[in-house]
Amino acid sequence: MFGFGREPARLFSWKPSDAHARRLGETIAAASARPASPDWHEVPNLVRDLEPGAARAVIGYGSWYVAGLRESARFADAYLVVDDYARFHSRAFHAWMNRLLPPNVYFLWAEGEDHREIRGKYNVISTGDFERECGVGMRDVYNAGRMTKLVWIAWVRDEATREWLIARLVDALCTLAPVALGLCPERFSVDLFSLELLGLSYRGEARLEGWERVRTLHAAHAEHYAALHRALLGAFAEETGLLEPAGTGFGKRGGAEWTQLTRAATQLVRRSRRRGYLRWPRIILTEPNLADLAASEAERKAGVKIEVTPRLRRHPLLYGLPEFLRVLRERDTKERIRRAG
Repeated sequence: MFGFGREPARLFSWKPSDAHARRLGETIAAASARPASPDWHEVPNLVRDLEPGAARAVIGYGSWYVAGLRESARFADAYLVVDDYARFHSRAFHAWMNRLLPPNVYFLWAEGEDHREIRGKYNVISTGDFERECGVGMRDVYNAGRMTKLVWIAWVRDEATREWLIARLVDALCTLAPVALGLCPERFSVDLFSLELLGLSYRGEARLEGWERVRTLHAAHAEHYAALHRALLGAFAEETGLLEPAGTGFGKRGGAEWTQLTRAATQLVRRSRRRGYLRWPRIILTEPNLADLAASEAERKAGVKIEVTPRLRRHPLLYGLPEFLRVLRERDTKERIRRAG
């Protein structure tokens, strides 16, 4: 699966038993429906109302929704799940890009006297693409990697959509579990598995943040992840027979299966990074406030401040390269993202 096809399908398309699936779904449903602060609704409501007829669900995700990380996150991130791209997009080119490499990423801006500030970010994806990218047909870890973290279901069209969405979040968890396991050592703790699973979206992209960001995300909701991931590992062990309890953690059973799985997991992460680079030109083509965006991301994720001058705004690609190289040199990152393989 994941485009390779030669590895044993059971390692990738395994399914938890009905009892395990129900338990995982109930845990995710309870966490994703947790009571929201009043200001959590602003960006999701704006995103939902962009095209009310096409919107099916809005999901809040990312550090802004995590206690203790809001200051460094600065603005809220959301997913907008739509029925189809043609109905949502007014430009055929945007719809084409959305189908080619979902999701399309857009920003909500607030205008100031001499600067622009990001109010929020939203990812647009269709129901069909969301279902595929959370399952064994995924082409990279971008979407499933975000959906396996703690998210908040901000709005759904109806209860049937909520049930469908919870099922997709369970799919994402089950699909990426063997990928994270492939990167774990022969014996591992539940916490180590959690870090590998949460870190997949960081491994699979070129990120300004370091691995310490993954640790902070985990620490903010360690009890939730411990309960959810222990249940997930128990389900995988029962269905595949490839794990066994080992002290307070788990140990791997078998040999050839894990060799194949580790190879496939490494290939998926590398493929995800390559596809991640393809998302950069799309931002350049679709974002009118490119210099402001780059400055915001550099300060938010790397702790480096960029002065947005009129010259940089007019020619962001020409004058932005030296600033980009400076950000890479000066970024406040103690522990670099660890690549697979």
